[in-house]
Amino acid sequence: MKLYIDSAKMEEIKKALDLGYVHGVTINPTLLKKAEVWKENKSLKSFYSKLLEMCDGEVFAQISSTKPDITIEALENLDMSRLVIKVPSVQSGVMTAKSLVDRGYCVCATAVYTPSQAIVWASLDVDYVAIYFNRMESYGNAAENVKAIMNVLSKSRTKVLAASVKTPEQLNFLIGIGIDYITIGYDLLEKLIESDSSQKDTKTFDEDMSTVIKAFSKLN
Repeated sequence: MKLYIDSAKMEEIKKALDLGYVHGVTINPTLLKKAEVWKENKSLKSFYSKLLEMCDGEVFAQISSTKPDITIEALENLDMSRLVIKVPSVQSGVMTAKSLVDRGYCVCATAVYTPSQAIVWASLDVDYVAIYFNRMESYGNAAENVKAIMNVLSKSRTKVLAASVKTPEQLNFLIGIGIDYITIGYDLLEKLIESDSSQKDTKTFDEDMSTVIKAFSKLN
């Protein structure tokens, strides 16, 4: 299983990667805009270059559906073995994705909501389809929709990347149905390890270990 940080803020990304259980980074244009990445980077290429240096895992970079060549050119000569290009799940994205797959790029179709869309992307042999689970829930029938998408992809090499996961309950459901690639925001990532019961047990263990150490020290 792999967890990804969904952010374009360098401070958040660094903190997430420092947690030790975050595999990589997923980015979309909305996140780039919110982070105002142009203020600290000379270009998109320099931004993604920094991310690839910070992260040992995959970095997902989304391209424009209307001007894909411009965005792709900005990513050229980077470490394409770890850079996954996200293509919007619209008609104009199909030919772009096909071209990228044919050229050996790792491709993720993003904003996939229906099994029929998943059929198209699996037939194109893309590496991932990204579903926006929280938004699916707001539209209704999210659980059935995701299961149907997974069924479509079960005989292909295309993997499901669950994005827009906002709560522990959503995360537990997605893991429970077998999704191995999940991207979430920093706030939820940081809270995953938290448990009042674990804190209580750890406090007891630490106190007992202190007693054991003191007992041994009296023997020497």
